[in-house]
Amino acid sequence: MAWLEERFTTHEGRPLRYLIGGSGPAMLLCHGFIGAAENFDDWFPELLPRRTVIVPDLPGFGKSAPLRARHDGMSLACATLAAADDAGVDRYDVAGLCLGSCVALAVQRLRPNAVDRVLLHTPLLAPHLVRRRHHAQIAIMLAPLVYPGIVWLGHQRWVSDVYKRIMVEGIDVDPVAAQTNFDNQMRANPQAAREWLRDGMRRHDLAQVLHSGSRAMIIVARHDRIVDAVRVERALRGAHNIQLAIVEDAGHGWTQAMSQRQREYIAAFLDDRPLPSAVTEAA
Repeated sequence: MAWLEERFTTHEGRPLRYLIGGSGPAMLLCHGFIGAAENFDDWFPELLPRRTVIVPDLPGFGKSAPLRARHDGMSLACATLAAADDAGVDRYDVAGLCLGSCVALAVQRLRPNAVDRVLLHTPLLAPHLVRRRHHAQIAIMLAPLVYPGIVWLGHQRWVSDVYKRIMVEGIDVDPVAAQTNFDNQMRANPQAAREWLRDGMRRHDLAQVLHSGSRAMIIVARHDRIVDAVRVERALRGAHNIQLAIVEDAGHGWTQAMSQRQREYIAAFLDDRPLPSAVTEAA
């Protein structure tokens, strides 16, 4: 993107790409499953006037090389911190998209005194907050004899589009975002993707979010096909440090209405302004 600088550093001796730009306090952004830094294109208009963003392609995705070891939340968080160190920042907010939320929370565990605010979009905070049918679906897809076929099918555009429309995102997804996601999907390292997804589906990060004391906002769509918004709302009840934003009439896919609403939430959260009425304190 024209207003962001692309940089390369190394992590464990391998190339790590990240974007940097904006003004104000630093913010580390962790993209979603088989994504890349460009996952945040939709957020940049609100973030860049308020934060200096550091956005890595996590190892095995985008233009970053895979790790030699296993790809899990903690190892990907170490790579995120390598980008922060290369950028010369030692205090920051952290944000994560879907599976990237486990990476953002691992950053917080690694450097708890460095993290100010936490922003999570559709986080997989605990197995019981993920819909049962999604657990079943992922278990089948990641089976050793099945996964190579899943990778091949995922590289067929029409198959990928039909699967996402029916099982994940729903209809009316922004076509530009859909194309970007497919391009990233084609570049993703299959082993890295399998290891990260397996780890993310098993994460138990709810207690950390509830008790870290960091100010946090969590955004979930009411009809998301992965995360159960009703269960998330119940799990966060009474947490005074957390603001829960439930986007009504939206699912996992980023429609224009969904994008506009979440940008409003993010801007208010970062500006310390009253949040839109649809946002409720977890308390």
